Amino acid sequence: MTAPTAVPLPRLGRCPDCPDEIRLRANGRLYAHGCPGDGTVPLLVLRPTFARWLYAQSKRRDERTNRLTAFAAFQYRGCTRAPKLHAGDMPWSSADELHGQLHLLRLAHGGGDGCDWMCRDLERAAAVYEQLAADSPAAPPAEDPGPVVRVFRRDTGWMRPDYTDFADCTSNFHRQQDGRPQCTAAAVWKVVEEHESADGFPMLSIGFYCDTDLPAEHRTAT
Repeated sequence: MTAPTAVPLPRLGRCPDCPDEIRLRANGRLYAHGCPGDGTVPLLVLRPTFARWLYAQSKRRDERTNRLTAFAAFQYRGCTRAPKLHAGDMPWSSADELHGQLHLLRLAHGGGDGCDWMCRDLERAAAVYEQLAADSPAAPPAEDPGPVVRVFRRDTGWMRPDYTDFADCTSNFHRQQDGRPQCTAAAVWKVVEEHESADGFPMLSIGFYCDTDLPAEHRTAT
C-alpha cells in the first residue's frame, strides 16, 4: 500500500429538522440532504471527534491502496451486505474507546487479550487524527455546548417527524391531564432541545406548539 492519505477534520452540524449530522458549507450552512433543513443554519456545530473523522475517512474509495481508509472502512462498512453505520451508531467516540471495544470483541470471539494488527492500525490512525487536530487553525471545542434550544416558526404549521400529517400541539398532553379541551390550532412553533445522554451521545427532544401554548421560556428565543 502507498503512504496513507488522510481526509481533513470534518465540519459537521446537526440538522434542526432531522437528527442527522450534515457537512457544513463554507458559509456555515448545511449541505442539501433531502430534508426541509437543507441550506439552513445548523442546530448545533459538532466537534470533529475521532469517530466522526474516521467515518469521513471511510467514505474514500481507496481502501485497496490506503491502509488508513481500509481500517476506517472495516469499522463502518464491514462487507457489502453489512448495514451502513455512522459515527452516532458507534458505542465509542475516541480512539481509546475504540481500542477497548476491539479487545472486548476479540475476547468475545475466543481470542486473547493482547494487541494485534488492528490495534496497530488504530494507533496509526489515532496519531494522524491527533496531528490533524493539532494543526487545525481553530482548535475544536472541548465539548458540545448544551443544552441548546432552538425555536422555529412556520405559519402553515409543522409536519410530524414521520411526515404523515401535521403535528398536534404538544400541550395536549398537559391539557388532557388538566381536564381542558384539546388544542385544535395549528402548531406553528417547533422547539428543538439538544441534550446529552449519560453515555455522552447527543439526544433531541422536539415539541410543537400553537401561538397560545408556546411556553414562556421559549418566547425569548424567538
